[in-house]
Amino acid sequence: SPTQVERRRATRHHFVSAVEVINVESRKQLISLTRDLSRCGCFVTVKAPSPKGTRVSLKISNSKANFSAVGTVTHNLPYEGMGIEFVQVEGKDQAVLEEWLAEASANAVGHEF
Repeated sequence: SPTQVERRRATRHHFVSAVEVINVESRKQLISLTRDLSRCGCFVTVKAPSPKGTRVSLKISNSKANFSAVGTVTHNLPYEGMGIEFVQVEGKDQAVLEEWLAEASANAVGHEF
């Protein structure tokens, strides 16, 4: 289906890191972990995911860097988590994202051999 193609337009990489998600309207804050990451978005593990269409600001942190973006919840799976599409990313954050994806990609290739 076209929606599935749309959802998979960027390669996802397994990427577990601390994430802070804030609902833009309610200001409700959630601290959790990412499960995967792509150029277009990420999947956040959470038991009670936000509804589809929810606007969020998020900050992903690891030992090397922080990445911030504004996003929209694109899909949710109860007891599992939610997919968030990045809709607004600043230049410096885009650079961090590219670096993380390059590392994740290199690590994935390394594990195949």
